[in-house]
Amino acid sequence: MHLTFSELEPYMLSPKLWGKLAPPQGRGMQSFSTASGNPAIGFFDDFFEFAETTGTGGYLHVETTNGTVTQIASDGRGAATGMGICRLLTTAEDNSEAMLAYGNALDAPFKLTGNTLCFEARIKLTDITTSSHGFFCGLASVAGCATTACITASDAIYATADFLGYQQLKAETTAVDGMYQVSGKTKVDGAVNTDLDTLASIATTSFIKLGFRFNPENGGTVQWFVDGVEDKDARLRVQTIETADSDSFPDGSYMTPNITLVNDGTTACNMEIDWLACAQYQ
Repeated sequence: MHLTFSELEPYMLSPKLWGKLAPPQGRGMQSFSTASGNPAIGFFDDFFEFAETTGTGGYLHVETTNGTVTQIASDGRGAATGMGICRLLTTAEDNSEAMLAYGNALDAPFKLTGNTLCFEARIKLTDITTSSHGFFCGLASVAGCATTACITASDAIYATADFLGYQQLKAETTAVDGMYQVSGKTKVDGAVNTDLDTLASIATTSFIKLGFRFNPENGGTVQWFVDGVEDKDARLRVQTIETADSDSFPDGSYMTPNITLVNDGTTACNMEIDWLACAQYQ
C-alpha cells in the first residue's frame, strides 16, 4: 500500500501513524511481512464486501432496540454509487444501539504488550445533538463486545472490560476524548487526564480519521492521531501510568477493534465507517 501520495492522505491510512506497519489490503486477519521484513498480523477493511448477518463475516453485530449494522453506497471519495461504507444506525428510541466488533465476540487478536500496534478508522456522524448519542472507537476486550457492554444505558463506558480508544458520550456534543480503562479500575478520560480532553471535534459534514499507535519501547507509549496529526500533549507513557497506579493501563487482556454507537431517543443518528484497520508486529 502506497502511503507517500499526499493527495490520498486525507482518505487513506495516515503515514505518520502507521510508518512501516501498513496492514495488508485484505478484510480478513492475515499474517504478513512488513516493508522492513518483520512479521505482523492485521487487516484493512474498506467494506467493499460485507456480511449482513452477525458472526458470518468476521464481525459481531450488536443491534439493540432497532439499531442496525449494514452496508451502504460509498461517498467517502466522491463516488455517489458503489460499495464501501459500513453504517451504524440508531433510531430515536432510548438505548438504540449498533456495534461492530471484530472477531465475532469470540476472538481478540491484539495485546498491548511487547510489539508495536496501530489502529485507525475513518468515520462520520450524521447528527450532533447534546444528550442525543454516544460512541466509542478503538480496542476493547471481548467482555466489551456485547449489548450495553461498551456504552451502558446510563451513558457510561462499561466498567468490567478493558478499553483503549476514543469516546464521545452523550452530553459532550462534538467533543471526543481519548480514554483507557482496565476492567474494574477507574476509567481515565479527559475529565481525569486533561491532556486527553477534546482530542477531536466531530462535525456532521465530513469524515474524520481517529487512530493511535502503541510503541513498546522505554516502558511503552501511546500516540494519538486525528486526521493523521499527532496530539503530542496527549501522548501516554505507560511506565508512568503503571508506576502511579499499578495495573491501570489495559495491557493484561487481548483486545479487538470495536466501534459502538448508542442513542438515548432524542434524535436518530448514523455513523458511517469508511474503513477500519489494525495491525501489530509479531
